[in-house]
Order: sequence, then C-alpha cells, then structure tokens
Amino acid sequence: MKTNFLFYFFFILFQCSHAEYSIAVAGGLEIYSALQSNDTSVIRTQLDALDKSSLKEKDAYTGALMMKMSGLLKSGMEKLSVFKKGRVKLEQSIKIDSLNVEYRFLRLLIQENVPDFLNYHSKKVEDAGMIKASFSKLNPDLQETIINYSKNSKLLKPEDLHK
Repeated sequence: MKTNFLFYFFFILFQCSHAEYSIAVAGGLEIYSALQSNDTSVIRTQLDALDKSSLKEKDAYTGALMMKMSGLLKSGMEKLSVFKKGRVKLEQSIKIDSLNVEYRFLRLLIQENVPDFLNYHSKKVEDAGMIKASFSKLNPDLQETIINYSKNSKLLKPEDLHK
C-alpha cells in the first residue's frame, strides 16, 4: 500500500507544467525550456550538455533538472534517488553562493511543484522574498522568465516584481 502511495505521488510529480516560462538560454543551454518539458529526452539532452559545460551554474542547473526529471521516471525508487541527488546538487550550489538569485529561483520552482511528503518546501517564502528584492538587478532574460512564471506562482506575483 505504501509503495503504491509513493508511486502515485511520484507519478504526478511535475506531470503538468506549472507555468509557461520563457526560455532563458544560458551558455547555449535551454534550461528553463527543459524544466517546463515533460519529455525526459529533452531533460537528458540538457543534462548531457551541462555535463560537458564549464558554467559556474552547472551544478545548480543539473540539480534542478534532475529533480524535475525524477517525476517523469517509472520506478519509485529511482524517482526518489534522482530527486535526492538533484536536491543535494542544488542545495550545495546555494550553500556556496547563497546570494545567487537564480539558484533561489530554481529552488522556488521546484518547491512550488513537489508533493508535500517530500518535505522540500521550507525555503519558499525566503526564496520568493529574495527574488522580489533583487529582481531589478537581474539580467533581462531571467527577469522575463521570472515574470512569466509569476503569473501562476503562489508566492511570486507580477505586481511584486519591479524593474
């Protein structure tokens, strides 16, 4: 029974796109497009490109993509394993650069879309506050991505984002 319960929740994890975000291209990578996708091949393509990349954001992007992909996998154990590995990568990136607003945005995207039982929601308010406070200093592509996401977010609203 418990296995079926976990499988059901992992099955729905990220099955529907939370928002229509614009595609932010980072070093030739379409990270936000892949995060929006429910196609594991799209996500794997970005993960493969990141693996060859020297971007400083590599681990944060990889972590977020792994957590997204975990909801699209078939095996409950594999889902949990991939999610945990992705979380470690993203959290380590945030620990190293705690003021990086894009990392906080990536975490907020994940936190607002995972089931409660994964206990990955504790920093939502903090991350949303940091995004709001720093929004005007972000590059225009990331600003546009955040604005588009905010149209469906529970914590970020377009009127809270000031250029």
